[in-house]
Amino acid sequence: MSNFFGRHFKGDHIIWIIYFFLSLVSIVAVFSASSDAVSGSGKAAGLIFKHIAFMGLGFVTLLGVYSAPMKFVKFLSFILLFFCIALLAYLLVGGSMHQGAARSLGGLFQPSEFVKFALIVVVAFFIDEFRDKNFLDKYFGRFCWIVWITVGLIFPMNLSQAIIIFVPILVMLIVGAVPWKKIVRFVGIPIVFVVALSIVSTVIPKDSVGFLSGFTNKFRFDTWQGRFRNHINIEDSWRASETTAEKWELIRKYDQVIYAQSAIYDGKIGVAPGNSVWRNRLQEVSKDFIYALIVEEYGLFLGGIGVIFLYLWLLWRGGVLIRKVDTVFQAVVITGSVTLIVFQAFVHIAVNVGLLPVTGQTLPLISKGGTSIMVMGMLFGLILGMSRKVEEKNETLSATAKTKDIAETAESKSHTETEPNITTPQETIPDSTTVESTIDDEQIDSLFVQIDKDKE
Repeated sequence: MSNFFGRHFKGDHIIWIIYFFLSLVSIVAVFSASSDAVSGSGKAAGLIFKHIAFMGLGFVTLLGVYSAPMKFVKFLSFILLFFCIALLAYLLVGGSMHQGAARSLGGLFQPSEFVKFALIVVVAFFIDEFRDKNFLDKYFGRFCWIVWITVGLIFPMNLSQAIIIFVPILVMLIVGAVPWKKIVRFVGIPIVFVVALSIVSTVIPKDSVGFLSGFTNKFRFDTWQGRFRNHINIEDSWRASETTAEKWELIRKYDQVIYAQSAIYDGKIGVAPGNSVWRNRLQEVSKDFIYALIVEEYGLFLGGIGVIFLYLWLLWRGGVLIRKVDTVFQAVVITGSVTLIVFQAFVHIAVNVGLLPVTGQTLPLISKGGTSIMVMGMLFGLILGMSRKVEEKNETLSATAKTKDIAETAESKSHTETEPNITTPQETIPDSTTVESTIDDEQIDSLFVQIDKDKE
């Protein structure tokens, strides 16, 4: 079994574990979030099977991105991005309204979700090419317009979504070592535009006719200002309420926020799975307020801190992977994907605990949804695909080093076996006694006779 997973699920094992843990939490929490699960109406099975089907589809998209060649992923991302830009433009002009904004086609397909994946890959491609100064000077302006137009089309319909997409791109630019002057330009121009537009929208009457009025009315500045103002003043308004009727009116106005915080307050030690009291009062408990449900049922430590720990664990593993990769593209892809997932998670948690006004952001890979689960699977596929490349590189280096060691060992062994045993001949020095024994007496006598003759 371990060999099977080792062959087919390569990459960072901890990130695989985080993905499966989040998926498991999602199935259990969404099942519990359905009031039909305890009402006996028989719809609970259908709801949970539908959610499991979406989770399976998300896993298929993960495997698709994880296994696909990176050239194909880049090509697909460019095509997907421009397709989403066209759909976003259509929604902004003639899309059907839902809760004051046109965000999806038929209530199912949300182009702004797929933008998260496509834009991260496209931005990573540009940042990788920006290492060439000539390319940076020539194409940085076009890069800015691509991002500005994409995020700008999302901005009027979903402010929080636009921010959640824009912030990871900013982090990617910083990690990719893009010059600070360029980064200030990238961030400063849209901020000036938004501030100027908000001022103009307050000056022009809402009922006026004209292009400028119609354009500014697309931006929901009044809604956003009201949400922030109400979020700040809710406690003061409660204290200022003198009658029970005023308090009930305030509760009806801010019921979702109050119910979510009440669920978290009641979940200090947890009321046990399936025993939530507040899920029937929270309208979007399986999406926008699922963190409050998890804390209520599983307690502050296991549910609340446990979920936060999973996202922080993912953030830490992302930082570890960034130090292991070889290319700027891989580093910024991991940075963008991890930052987006974790940032969106903490925005969702901040809304549930009352630190931010209601944004409608889901808890990544846990909240109920179709498009959002698919896109989160694609982002995890990017991260795991990059980690797989790191693992394959290490395996290649290890195999190369092992082969080299084996070759060197075999070579030294063959030299030892084939080398001839050559002995250096040693010069024999005769012993003095042997020399003396080889000279007889006659030779000595003749030698003396010759010496005498020489004297004469």
